[in-house]
Amino acid sequence: MSFKERVVFLDRAALTSDDLPIPSFEHNWSEYPDSDAADIVPRLFWATIAITHACPLDAETIGQLHKLKIIVVTGPAAVDTAACEARGISIRHLLAGDATSGQALVGLLERLVETGRG
Repeated sequence: MSFKERVVFLDRAALTSDDLPIPSFEHNWSEYPDSDAADIVPRLFWATIAITHACPLDAETIGQLHKLKIIVVTGPAAVDTAACEARGISIRHLLAGDATSGQALVGLLERLVETGRG
């Protein structure tokens, strides 16, 4: 039985209206146009990879996400780096020039999964 990553994009509408390419790794993908603060933990509870553009991830939120391994930030989202370090969660930022590119996002995800957290 192969392991499937669980990828959750909290605020997909902020990235691009273009279709995202399908990642080549085994995964379950969930995306939401946007997420209110009350939605973040329930949406990310089983996630191994979170993608956020503007949804903040504070220490209290991160403390409730036991499966999370990687956070990809595509915009100005505030992420508590100390809480992530304490939990062994990698944070990666999509380069500013690629922040609206679905292909760049999926390429970054594939590299992170391939290398086991980037």
